[in-house]
Parts: sequence; structure tokens; C-alpha cells
Amino acid sequence: MTKIIYKNEQLKRKFYQWLEASKGFSSETIKCYEKAIWLWEDFSNKSDFSCFNMTKAGEFKDWLKCKKKINSEENISMSYCYDNLRHIKVFFDWLSKQAGYKSKINQMAIDYLNLTRKEVREATQPKSVEYPTLEQIKLVIENLKGKTEIEMRDRALFSYAFLTGARISAIRTLPIKSFDKKELIIHQDPALGVATKFSKNITSVLIPFGYEETLSYFIEWFDYLVEKKKFQLNDPIFPATKIENGKDNISYYNTGEVEIKFLKGSGSLRKIFEKRFKQVGIKYYHPHTFRHFWVKEISKLPITEEEKKALSQNLGHENVGTTFGSYGYGKIEDSRQIEIIRNIDFKGRKKEINVVMSLDEVKQLLKDNEK
Repeated sequence: MTKIIYKNEQLKRKFYQWLEASKGFSSETIKCYEKAIWLWEDFSNKSDFSCFNMTKAGEFKDWLKCKKKINSEENISMSYCYDNLRHIKVFFDWLSKQAGYKSKINQMAIDYLNLTRKEVREATQPKSVEYPTLEQIKLVIENLKGKTEIEMRDRALFSYAFLTGARISAIRTLPIKSFDKKELIIHQDPALGVATKFSKNITSVLIPFGYEETLSYFIEWFDYLVEKKKFQLNDPIFPATKIENGKDNISYYNTGEVEIKFLKGSGSLRKIFEKRFKQVGIKYYHPHTFRHFWVKEISKLPITEEEKKALSQNLGHENVGTTFGSYGYGKIEDSRQIEIIRNIDFKGRKKEINVVMSLDEVKQLLKDNEK
């Protein structure tokens, strides 16, 4: 058994290297494939990967669909099944092309990992995502009085997420030199060390949506780091909390200050968001929901197609459909849908302009204009 586990681990390592080198996947994406393989190993009791066949594929699919959520009697979602089956299919397809496995892994067996069309529709249909309201975001931000460096950082952090809708990995890795203070632009540039999705170079204009204080909080923090803390160009905009040893080096405590270190991972950033929401009695909204808030706000605006494209690029999307489909117009709430439709002028006239002018009134209007 130990020999099989060792052989499997070697294959997994080789597969992850292939995902990174050949497909260009990030470490976060590769973790998704890793979790799918763990599920397979849990199901198969860590048996040799070469034992994969049609029967095993079908049994795994059924096992996965019946799997319960952690600490719950409720089954996992169909989207969870869909994603993990999609990832495990890529692994076995790759394995079927490796020396010693070409004759052992049947391509038709891989197809047995597919869900039914109905299940695929259920897994991939747009889902409503809850996101914080403007009032809730204001409550969190204004509750942070900036009495310590940590409060100043967290206030600027929430403000930045509000201003840009940036992804959590990019926020965590932003260096000082990524911010153009004069133009109020953030350069999410991988060449500067910013971890963007698919290593895209994203130029983002800060947009306050009328809540101008967020710009002030962010710039105040940026100036503080540069002028007071003497942070250099490659240092983080959102640095880690400074932790020091307690009495007799037995415990550690938060100093209320920051140090010139990037936050270790996305988990650290999520904990900050969770803590600050809970402090004001609001349920936790993870950082990604700020992207949904951002798109919902711009979806309310009467903007041109070119403006839509510009705003889409501001979020880092190459396709406008991604912005206004996955995040925006693709998920209009029922009440808003009804409101929009009822206010459409299907006769080609604006509802508020419902006045018929007589010929004499038109002539008088023309005379008045000539004057």
C-alpha cells in the first residue's frame, strides 16, 4: 500500500507541474484540482490510479452526489459535483497519455464522469449572490476610527475593495508603486508582483459611487505609509499586522501596528473582513462580494456600450458579457425585473412625455425660440 501511495504522489506532483507549466494555472487554481483528486482518493481508499475504469467512474459520481456537507445532513450542491468531476476528468485524461497508463486508462471510462444534461443545467445556472449594501459597507468603514495603524489599514482596505471591486489575491499583493496618486489609478500589473487572475495586466480607476470618503481614507493610508512609515516602492499597500512575543516568549500579541510584510495568504485578508463585519453586527460578506456590489451599482447607470466595455476592463474582464452576465444583468432580481419591464415604453414614447401640442402652440413655441 505504501508503494502505491508513493507512486500516486509522484504522479500527482507531475500533474500539478504540468498544470502550472503547460496550462499556466495559478496555485489557487491548482488547489481545486488537488481537492478533486483528494476526493477520488477518499472514495477509492487511495488505490492505484491505474484501477480507474467505467465502473469506478460511475460509482465515484454517485458517491460524490450523495456526499453530505460538513456538519450537515444536506447533500453537497450539484455545482460542487460538477466542478470536482470536471477537474478529475482532466487528471485522468492527462494520466491516460502518460507512459505505463496509456493501455490502462480507457478514454470511454472518463466519459462516465459526466453528469446528465439536466444536472449540468442545474449546476451551471446563474445563482443569486448576496452582497453587502452601500449602507452596510458605510457602517463597517465609518466604525473604523483610525485610532491605530491596524484600524487605518482596515478602513483603507474596505475602501479599496469598494472603490475597485478588485480580486482578493490582487489586493493582498499590491505594492506601493502600483498606485498612481495623481490620476487615482491602480496598476494591477503582474510585472509589479500583483497576483491577478491569469496574470492579466489590469488598469483600474478608483470609483467612489458618491461615497467620496472612501477615496480620502485610501489616500490618507497611502500617504501615511510613504511619509510616516517610509515604505518603499516594492512594499505592500496592505501590510501584515505586527506580532510580538508576550511575557517570557510564551504568548504573542497584536501591537496595533503594521510591519513591512505582505499578508501571508488570502485567508488572512478574509479574516480581516469577517472580523470587521461582525464588529458592527453584520453577517460576514467575503471580499469577492464587493465585485458583485460594484457591478450592480454600474448596472443601474444609463451607459453606452463603450462605457460598459471600459468598466468591464476596470474589473479585469476581457468580455463585457462576463461583467454584465455573471455579475450584472444576468442576475436581475425578480422584483427589479418586473419594475424594469413595467417602465419600458413599448410604444416608442417616453411615459413621462404624454402631452399632445396643438398647431397654434407649436407656432408660438417656434416664435419664442426665435426671440
